[in-house]
Amino acid sequence: MRRALGLAAGLTLVATALSPASPADAGCLSARKCEREALIVFDLTVRGASRAAPGREVTYVLDYSTTWTPSFAPYWGSYWVGGSFPKGARGPSRAVLFDTAGKRLATFPCGRYADGVWCETRGRIPNQGRIVLSARLPARGHGKARATLGFDSFDGLNAQDHARRHTRAQARAKFCNYRFSRTVTTKVVS
Repeated sequence: MRRALGLAAGLTLVATALSPASPADAGCLSARKCEREALIVFDLTVRGASRAAPGREVTYVLDYSTTWTPSFAPYWGSYWVGGSFPKGARGPSRAVLFDTAGKRLATFPCGRYADGVWCETRGRIPNQGRIVLSARLPARGHGKARATLGFDSFDGLNAQDHARRHTRAQARAKFCNYRFSRTVTTKVVS
């Protein structure tokens, strides 16, 4: 009798663990449903040329540092760097990561998305560093060229999710999404 009750309780626990979670129990399914602060916070400054001629390349420099929220459980993050570049600008095709001493650490490929140009960092980045992005202004531009650049951060990943390297769309649907950005304005003069 005791063995039968133990077996029934064990099967109940296994069935509960394997059943799909309801949206209320699943925690953070998308950026809109996250009801907590970011676990990984980016503090950043963005610099760009204050003046540039039409058709010229403008280099943007993002100096960043991260702060990780203390937790009893380990967690990982996935990061994309980039944002919205001036209207009509070409590029960037890559982002270059430097450490605080100026040593080149990595180059990240970039892609165009509905909300801008984003470069996947593919794994770990140091807690402090510098990322350099370049874009070519349109040949017939004038006035002000605004770029809003920063990090798109997905946190709360476990080791298996971090190893899977989800696409940006998959990560936006599955994990908590936080954006840390700053705006830079370049005056376009002939």
